[in-house]
Amino acid sequence: MKRSWEISRRTALRGLGTAIALPWLEAMTSGAEVAGQAVKAAAGAAPKRMAFLYVPNGVHLAAWTPETVGANFALPPTLEPLAPFQSEFNVLSGLAQRGGEALGDGGGDHARALASFLTGTHPLKTDGANIKAGVSVDQYAAQKLGQATRFASLELGCDRGAQSGSCDTGYSCAYSSNISWRTESTPMAKEVNPRLVFDRLFASQHKDESAAARAKRQLYKRSILDFVAEDASTLKGRLGGNDRRKLDEYLTAVRELEARITRVQTDSAPDRADFKKPAGTPQDYREHIRLMLDLMALSFQSDITRISTFVYANEG
Repeated sequence: MKRSWEISRRTALRGLGTAIALPWLEAMTSGAEVAGQAVKAAAGAAPKRMAFLYVPNGVHLAAWTPETVGANFALPPTLEPLAPFQSEFNVLSGLAQRGGEALGDGGGDHARALASFLTGTHPLKTDGANIKAGVSVDQYAAQKLGQATRFASLELGCDRGAQSGSCDTGYSCAYSSNISWRTESTPMAKEVNPRLVFDRLFASQHKDESAAARAKRQLYKRSILDFVAEDASTLKGRLGGNDRRKLDEYLTAVRELEARITRVQTDSAPDRADFKKPAGTPQDYREHIRLMLDLMALSFQSDITRISTFVYANEG
């Protein structure tokens, strides 16, 4: 029986045509108890999530690969920042994709590398419309699990992709700029503009989300969170202490990310009348990466999607 303080995991904060998904809260499980009592895990394990991050053009493997096997391996230099989480991850080797090798097709290592990474196939060497790779593993997962979330998958990157043209020794640009493939001939274009990703995730929860709401927000320079503040305040009154803290942390993270994206838009070019400012894509590559990965993390936290890919840069 549903208790009065329980809420649906589909609950969203709404206001003036805007809606924001919520993170997973204890009150969303049938075994949660009111504040001050022990919380019982009831509705099963937390959702499984899948993310693939792709670094193009090769890496210095000696700085990535541990010298020994086993649980107590010494972290190589590149992985040292992950020391606090060493017990929670594995480093795998020996996973090279044979499909990325030439196999008689000559040059084109860059295009083959990205196109084969998640598909396990050897892409057809062509720079015409007859591109052919294979369904990528993220899209296999999206087909099976995507119906549980608003977005079946989320494709992110830092370089705008191309779906045609020749980019690498007779290989289509579609191969060197797409990691995710819905079918063997249909790549999933990635989004590279943090503002567009943010609006897609947090400002367009339902089909009736109004253009007027977005225009008004821009006019008054107001955060989307300002429009859902009343709904958030009402919800907090129904939550226990742990959930209130989690909700506050989540909304703070959304607001800070929104502010960072706004600063990027404002500061990304000199204030000159003859200089057209870019539309939301940072000029600082490091900040661009951080923004996109933070967006991925928030999309997982709010359960908007459970499957995502991120390409640091196009191949080649």
